[in-house]
Amino acid sequence: GSTGTLTFFRRPVESMKADIRVVWFSLAWVVTAADVLQVHIVPHTHDDVGWLKTVDEYYYGANNSIQHAGVQYILDTVINELSRDPNKTFIYVEMAFFTKWWSEQDDTTRMEVKTLVNNKQLEFVNAGWCMNDEASTDYNSIIDQMSLG
Repeated sequence: GSTGTLTFFRRPVESMKADIRVVWFSLAWVVTAADVLQVHIVPHTHDDVGWLKTVDEYYYGANNSIQHAGVQYILDTVINELSRDPNKTFIYVEMAFFTKWWSEQDDTTRMEVKTLVNNKQLEFVNAGWCMNDEASTDYNSIIDQMSLG
C-alpha cells in the first residue's frame, strides 16, 4: 500500500455574532507511491428548517438553549468570504432561509450574490424549501419532503 501525509490547513473566519463560526479549510494529500487518493470536500449547508426551533429562531439565532444556530450569519459570512477569495466555493440548499435572507439584502449585496453564482462560486442545489433527511430514508420520504416541505 501507499504511505502519505494528510494535512489540514485551517483558517477560521468568525462571524460578528454570538457563537456562529464558519471554518474554511483546504485538504492536501501527499502520496508517495503510485496509488492516488482524491479527496473532495464540499462546503455546503444542511440547516434544519423548523426541526427543533421555529424558522425564525433558526434564522435569527434566537432560543440558543435548544440549539445554537443563526442562519443569517452563516449566509453573511459565506457571501463575504466568497467575495474575498475567488478560489472558494459553497453550495447552498435551504431556500426557506435563503429567500428570507435575500429579501433583507440591499441591491449591492444582491449583485454580489449574482456575481458569485455567475462565477460558479455559489451554487444552489436541491431546489427544495429545505433539505430532506439523509440517514436511512426511502424514496417516498424524499419525494414527500420535496413536494410538501
